[in-house]
Amino acid sequence: MSNINISGEERAKQIVQSLEHDKQFIIKLREASDTFLNKSMETYYDFFYKGVRGSLLNCVIFYFPEPREADVGLFIETDPLRIRIRADFDVVLQEDQSFKSIRYFDPEKVNEFSNAQMSEIQELFLQSIYKTAERVL
Repeated sequence: MSNINISGEERAKQIVQSLEHDKQFIIKLREASDTFLNKSMETYYDFFYKGVRGSLLNCVIFYFPEPREADVGLFIETDPLRIRIRADFDVVLQEDQSFKSIRYFDPEKVNEFSNAQMSEIQELFLQSIYKTAERVL
């Protein structure tokens, strides 16, 4: 049996697909959207694949168009040697009480995020959505 190696780009697309098909994650995104809609704040979220609909990246975006443009994003980045997830937000409180605007997540194994890591990344993403909403309002 041969060991089939898939490209980093294909793996990045698989990560976005897994997030897009994760029912619990989608429910939490919808709950967040509904929470903000009840406060008269419209939001959007979408899953983008590099090369599809003009997207240059594989990512998940949660977007607040009003009252001022803001977004929270998870970007799956690849290069020939590795894959990583970059989270863009400036609402994650660090140990030194500062806020970090970009956080990188590297896989535990080569090009493979564990289920525990993905759960942590999703939870941090959802927390960042709510914290961003507080700052936007």
